Amino acid sequence: MLDLKKQNLLVIAPHPDDEVVGCGGLIKRVKDAGGKVYVLFLTVGDTKDFSKKGVSFGKEREREIETVAKFLKFDDYHLAFNGNSYHLKLDTLGQKTIMDAIERESRIALEKIKPSIVAFPSTSSYNQDHRIAAEAAHAALRPADGRDKHFVKTVLAYEEPSDSWALKERTEVNFFAELTKKDLDAKVKAMNLYMSQVREGFNSRSTPALKNLAYFRGFQSGVEIAEGFFNYRLVF
Repeated sequence: MLDLKKQNLLVIAPHPDDEVVGCGGLIKRVKDAGGKVYVLFLTVGDTKDFSKKGVSFGKEREREIETVAKFLKFDDYHLAFNGNSYHLKLDTLGQKTIMDAIERESRIALEKIKPSIVAFPSTSSYNQDHRIAAEAAHAALRPADGRDKHFVKTVLAYEEPSDSWALKERTEVNFFAELTKKDLDAKVKAMNLYMSQVREGFNSRSTPALKNLAYFRGFQSGVEIAEGFFNYRLVF
């Protein structure tokens, strides 16, 4: 079992809210245990969407980040590629540019905060920003001699309800973080603080979607509530 009070968690989020949808419960558990949490947001911008308003604005979403960061008590966060030139276009940057941000260039890069756990999105996502983020993070976290490069002992890919809409075979979860009802409630509240992104009904960014997946992962792992991850590496 991981001793969360000693953990330094870095979450790589392609867009604001991915960190909550994918591992909001784990974030709360680490903070409650006395560990540290950092979130590297890769991009945000103006987006035409299928909400009632029909659009969300980058500045609006930046304000939402601030609110969520205070609520979940992030130790720090950084927005690496801000603006419409990058938002939903991360694949045009190429893997190396994103790797550089993750490894060295961000103020919360691997070599600067030296995390013990890193969580990044699934490679099976339909979203191109998520896929390139996952590929870049996976490459940045390659095994290396710790004398030359910071070595992260726990490497996880988080899941989102929308990942079930996939063209390629999904990687099934094999690692679980048990949550309490308070943890899940905090995750749902944090998602609702992303007011421009939360949806009603049967949308994958709705409260029922988050709760139902958490209870299913709990049932699957033998506890009441859980978040599911794919574990790429666990060294202890």
